[in-house]
Amino acid sequence: MKKILLFILIFLMTVELSLAQDNPEEPSDPVAPKRIDLAIAEVMASNFVAWAGARYLREDNYSFLISWQSVEDNLRHGLEWDPNNFGTNFLNHPYQGSTYFNAARTNGMSFWESTPFTFAGSYMWEVFMEREYPAYNDLVTTTWGGVALGEILFRFSENVLDDRARGGSRVWRETAGFLLNPVGGVNRIIKGDMFTTRSSVNHIRRPFNGYIAVGGRGNLEGSDAEDSRLSPSFQLTGHYGKPFEPKSKIKPYDFFAFRLWTSKRDTLRSTVITAWGTLFGKQYDRENGQKHLLSISQNYDYYNAQIFTIGAMAFTTNLLSNWPLGKGFRLITNPALGFIALGAGNNEYVTSYQGRNYNFGWGARGKFEFLVEHQKFGRILGDYNYFSLYTREGAPGVDRLHVFDVNYMIKIWRQLGIGVEYFYYYRNAHYKNDPDVRKHLKGLRGLFSLEF
Repeated sequence: MKKILLFILIFLMTVELSLAQDNPEEPSDPVAPKRIDLAIAEVMASNFVAWAGARYLREDNYSFLISWQSVEDNLRHGLEWDPNNFGTNFLNHPYQGSTYFNAARTNGMSFWESTPFTFAGSYMWEVFMEREYPAYNDLVTTTWGGVALGEILFRFSENVLDDRARGGSRVWRETAGFLLNPVGGVNRIIKGDMFTTRSSVNHIRRPFNGYIAVGGRGNLEGSDAEDSRLSPSFQLTGHYGKPFEPKSKIKPYDFFAFRLWTSKRDTLRSTVITAWGTLFGKQYDRENGQKHLLSISQNYDYYNAQIFTIGAMAFTTNLLSNWPLGKGFRLITNPALGFIALGAGNNEYVTSYQGRNYNFGWGARGKFEFLVEHQKFGRILGDYNYFSLYTREGAPGVDRLHVFDVNYMIKIWRQLGIGVEYFYYYRNAHYKNDPDVRKHLKGLRGLFSLEF
């Protein structure tokens, strides 16, 4: 929970600083000199720092009592599926991977050039820094989850930093940038950029629009939800970039969406992080102001609740469209369909000594987002997500998971608004050797929001 609260604080700082920007977008992206040597050193240093903390600060440090013998054992044994809990495998490992990614990204490497560094850092950790045998799932979640979170955090930090700033504004920007992207902050110190004033912003700038909201207590009904209520929650939803403005070349994550929900005791929404970012894309303009972006996108999904869990590293084909409806209304839709390279869902028939209670699997990923918006009458935002997971390791079978969220918000004073949120979860699981499982949840609560 402390990590999540820190994450919330970072985002609040980011939003505040983003609102104060007087130059939201640079005419061209700055090009930093490539330092491959420094990137390699920082990947290794990131692993050594993480290992030292685990080895000397944790009581349960057996896994980190490494030696050359443990390295040889890891290489001889090969890969397996590990028993770690859900948060470790689908949030902690991706965040660790983001540090490898940004060791390269903030040393002048492109998105694609930074990706091998993420895998290399993960492989080094699995083989050299632990006594536990290397895991298939760790290599996938650390690499692809690290790439997704790494580029998002890199872009967020770039939006905050401004080399023109002075005084208190510069202190806050550098602090927020460091917290969002610690490896990037270290590089700014090493290279002297943190203390250098320039005549230009000198960072990648794109608009980031959305809202933050506080959800009140609400009702919760469904399977295993007896006597449960929703606790107050924090939410952030944002869209990065201008997908419908003409662009000669679309780079990875020039456009992405990011959503975060968290609350301390929220049965349905303890912590949820979902994101998708464009990898390749092509824009199409049609008559009557219609605009479309067809893309191949990367998806990161993390649902960690008291009653259910879902994690997925997926790739989808998206068709993002803007439909002018007339009379001040507009509709934006985003259907997506693709495959899950690695996913997980909670399971009643899987247990481990380290807290694992879920299947590993792969399968299909579907998504449909829509936004109906009017300056006067407010906005309706809907988000449906579908996961079909075929067991790779765990209880043999298939899980079909549906998560739907829709909210309505209207401004009441300037950027402040009120609204209501409804959500629904349905799980339909069929197993070869165990009884099938069907569960559902639905909830309703009010929102108080701030648009940015």
